Amino acid sequence: MDVVHERCCGLDIHKKLIVHEVPVHMIACIEGRIPPDAQSAILAGTYASILPAVWSFMLAARARHLGTVLTTVHLDYEQEVAELIGIPYDSIAQVALVPVAYYTGETFQPSPRLPLEAVLHIDTW
Repeated sequence: MDVVHERCCGLDIHKKLIVHEVPVHMIACIEGRIPPDAQSAILAGTYASILPAVWSFMLAARARHLGTVLTTVHLDYEQEVAELIGIPYDSIAQVALVPVAYYTGETFQPSPRLPLEAVLHIDTW
């Protein structure tokens, strides 16, 4: 397993274990349900309408010295979460869960990234 995948997957498991300790959870939602058989263009357009807002929220939190992480760990239990906190499941789709808290480390650390040459393609794959 490469460093990036290990960091992401390991972090995901850790979030599942400590999410109950986070004081604030922001759940990003969109109106309507995404059909299970939705085509790729529908999915891309739907998520493109909300993910920039989530990212802006996360940047604003960071400017206030708050740590956040974009997760989807709760979506396996979306209907149960909706019932628990009163989101109308039939008409509102949850897209992301963003835990928010003051970070506990000395500094924010960037995630490991592959070199740009490994992920950027110009005029050919």
